Amino acid sequence: MSATHAGFIDAGFLRAEGARALGESPRNFRLDAEAVVNWFKRLARSGDGRFLRAYWYDAKFDYDHNHSEGQRRFFTAIAQIPGIQLRLGHIVENRPWFEQGIRDALRYTAEGLGMDPAQMMNEFDRHWAFRPERKQKGVDTLVALDLVRLAGRGVYDTAVLISGDRDLAEPIRTAQDLGTQLIVATPDRWSVARELTELADEVIEFDEEDLHRILPRRLPAYS
Repeated sequence: MSATHAGFIDAGFLRAEGARALGESPRNFRLDAEAVVNWFKRLARSGDGRFLRAYWYDAKFDYDHNHSEGQRRFFTAIAQIPGIQLRLGHIVENRPWFEQGIRDALRYTAEGLGMDPAQMMNEFDRHWAFRPERKQKGVDTLVALDLVRLAGRGVYDTAVLISGDRDLAEPIRTAQDLGTQLIVATPDRWSVARELTELADEVIEFDEEDLHRILPRRLPAYS
């Protein structure tokens, strides 16, 4: 009987580490979800296995965020691709930790020079905007729950995990105890926590050709 493969994809990890492996910024690339599914299918066939589906984990903005509408369209397109089930956490934005220190320094400088601090800050804000720090919340929890829940139901025989987070070590161990195999796939094995590489039954690195298929270059924006 052929083994059933299920994919578990941390989309943020794949895009960031894939771009890094190609020596560029993640902003230069987009993720091609259909190409990711095809990669899973080729992997399953190479071992005489059967591809079940891929679970795609990402994070969304709140509905009132100015990027939420464009992001919603993107996720709708992802969810409609055969072979993918979408799982979404959420994005939390915080002021960068250094912003207040820079503003304090500017205020002290203005006072020391006998200038109006408010005027200096207004001038600074005309030319500079702090980019908020964004963090995903809930994504690893969703991955962990699905790994264990689906293994317990016997849904898959082999899990192919694209992630590097050490917090997934215990869910991986639990899924393995339930009789499944665990393959970690990554653009670079050094981007994966040591705990995961030690637990994995196999670690696969994407080759450059696969990365270019999965991460096509973004089209330039024209005004």
